[in-house]
Amino acid sequence: MRILIVSPIPISYPPKDGHSMAVFYRSYFLKKLANIESDIIVPESEESPVKNLIDSGIFNNVFSYPMNGKWKSLLKSLFSSKAYTIIRSDINNNEDFKKIISNISKNVYQGVVFDHSFSYALYEKLIKNLSIDNDKIIYWSHNIDYMDFKNLAIETDNLFRKTLYCITYKKLKKSEPDYIKKFTKIVSVSNHETKILKEINPNASVYWIPPILPEPTLKDFDNKKYLSNIEEKIKHYQYRILFTGILKKSSNIMPAIWFATKIFPLIKDKLNACFILVGQNPSKEIINLEQNNKDIFLFPNVPFVVPFYELSDLVVVPLCNPAGIKLKLIEALKHSKKVVARPEALLGAGLENIITNATEPEEFGQKCIDALEGKIDYNNIWKKFEEIYDNKRIMDTFVRILEG
Repeated sequence: MRILIVSPIPISYPPKDGHSMAVFYRSYFLKKLANIESDIIVPESEESPVKNLIDSGIFNNVFSYPMNGKWKSLLKSLFSSKAYTIIRSDINNNEDFKKIISNISKNVYQGVVFDHSFSYALYEKLIKNLSIDNDKIIYWSHNIDYMDFKNLAIETDNLFRKTLYCITYKKLKKSEPDYIKKFTKIVSVSNHETKILKEINPNASVYWIPPILPEPTLKDFDNKKYLSNIEEKIKHYQYRILFTGILKKSSNIMPAIWFATKIFPLIKDKLNACFILVGQNPSKEIINLEQNNKDIFLFPNVPFVVPFYELSDLVVVPLCNPAGIKLKLIEALKHSKKVVARPEALLGAGLENIITNATEPEEFGQKCIDALEGKIDYNNIWKKFEEIYDNKRIMDTFVRILEG
């Protein structure tokens, strides 16, 4: 059995961002647990070379095309009803398109997955060339994208980004529901958003499939010198508090600053603790956090986050954006870590009623202290998480959807 995946966003390998992790490990476990092969159509960028994806050995075939230029796509979007994100990921070179069609026409697929609303332009080009029944074509929602961009516009203080996010939100608010209505089967990574998707397309079957991630292991990271350098910096602290994410995104910058300035000082008053920030491309604001606080440590662009989970005592997820599902939450619980979050970060994970959470800084800080001092029992939380996020159960559900 083989499926075709259409990803409008480049996939890094090893997977370093949420989308790459969700798409890569979905195919990884389809192959490992269900003996289902995956082909993928994906744009290539300098940051995510397709060669790395091919060398991973997970995808049977990788059909790639160059991602459109950032500024050219932005200019084109000003005179188009299509959102910038859709234009940037479209196939505009006719030769690239013909080559992809020639390749996929040689194969028989038992299912096709279109990821994100950003794949709309790709769908319009490809759908006429796919010899497959409609009920085998699946829309995979990682967010309600127009809602996500609305939240991004609210969160950022950068005027250029705010304007771009607002324009993208308005365009997607019209095009995304139109796209969703074309499918008879829809999958959402968020339990909460299945209800919204059903309201948009009452005629479709809508399913919740949580992201599937591997069990944590240090076997791929045996650099003892690197680990010892981390431990040397934080060895004098009794407790280590961790935050991970792409540190140039406003949806991560604002929560990190909120925790560092409003909550961490409350914890420091009572405990010998440090705050560790790990992620890609930190913004100036994030860099300043470390420079202005001797108890805050920044580790940018690390090859693996696993060592930091192993060394941490608590993971905080103080995110305010309720869109989709938060992979940093799933990662932390996969490592059996204590977690304190804002309620928005839990929405859609199926864990809203059991994960320790708070909105106000004083309450959030006290719950962090209680978690670190062992006053909160996480055993039931980890048990419930393992039931919901069992990889075999998740994959069996998806296979049943594929098989109809």
